[in-house]
Amino acid sequence: MTILPDDAQPEVRDLAQAYISNKVIPKHKIEDALHVAYATYHEMDVLLSWNFKHLANLNKEEKILAVNINKGYRLPLRLLSPLEVSYEK
Repeated sequence: MTILPDDAQPEVRDLAQAYISNKVIPKHKIEDALHVAYATYHEMDVLLSWNFKHLANLNKEEKILAVNINKGYRLPLRLLSPLEVSYEK
């Protein structure tokens, strides 16, 4: 079992542990699992990251969505790099 920080909300800790248990995010990347869990729990639309290996890629997005649906979170979370976001002036 991966040790998650005690100060995280129980729902966030549970969700982060689910990503790790389902091998969506490696167990040594606890911070990544928590970032995604917080974004999911707080119903964010997008999580921006330069981390292409563990976060900002379509394969991870699909696997995270599957875990989220299994845990009762239905809103999709997009995992994007800052380069994929267009800014309007």
